Amino acid sequence: MLETKIWMGEAQKIKAMEENKQIMVDVISDEEKERMKGCLAYATNCASQLELQAAHDRIDRFIVAMRSTMSVPDYQSQIRTLREAFENGLQYQYFYRYPAERAKLLMLVPADWDSSIKAFPSIKDEIEAAIDLYAMGHNLACVFHLRRIAEIGVQRLGKKLGVSLTKLSANRLSDLTWHQILDAINPKLKALPQKTAVGRAKHEKYSAIQSYLYGVKDAWRNPTMHPRKSGYNDLETLNIINHVRSFMNELASIVSKS
Repeated sequence: MLETKIWMGEAQKIKAMEENKQIMVDVISDEEKERMKGCLAYATNCASQLELQAAHDRIDRFIVAMRSTMSVPDYQSQIRTLREAFENGLQYQYFYRYPAERAKLLMLVPADWDSSIKAFPSIKDEIEAAIDLYAMGHNLACVFHLRRIAEIGVQRLGKKLGVSLTKLSANRLSDLTWHQILDAINPKLKALPQKTAVGRAKHEKYSAIQSYLYGVKDAWRNPTMHPRKSGYNDLETLNIINHVRSFMNELASIVSKS
């Protein structure tokens, strides 16, 4: 009988030790809390961008809870509740998925237009708007922004070649439109000296710029500042994008040297 009591006593001690050990294992470590703080910082940023106030509130509660000893079940419960807050909030959000190829064009804006943006910082927003609109399938709006970009380039090219940017009409002074400046560029280009290698290289550079710009004009098929009412299909719009980008990047190489 005594041996049985001793054995039962030892068994209870062993059980208590195992329970204590289990409790120790089930407590979230400081290292895990630090890791979770990083995750919650990212979650906070996402909640702010998506305007998910409920998720924000759950994150705040999660952070407060981690200041005290936290068991694994409590930790898991906090994670689960936070996930549900995001899932519930996302039900009322609206997202647009860019087609893969168009998204790629949008992501390449900094690289593809690098020279243009450095030479003409003011066109950065116009470029991003144009390519974003194309990526979303709004071709007519895209071309509108491309025209604004090209007009800035043409105005700068006109100044570079000494083409007057104003005209007198009915006793009123007004700016020349970009295509009028383009028509005035021809005699200026012909007048560039070509007897030396440097002169010929300069003439070739300006001629390339002019050809890109004429390509833009042909693609638009409209001499006015207003896009066609019929709109532009995807191929036409992409063609205009490429011509405007080539024109502006080539022009930037000349402007940056002056």
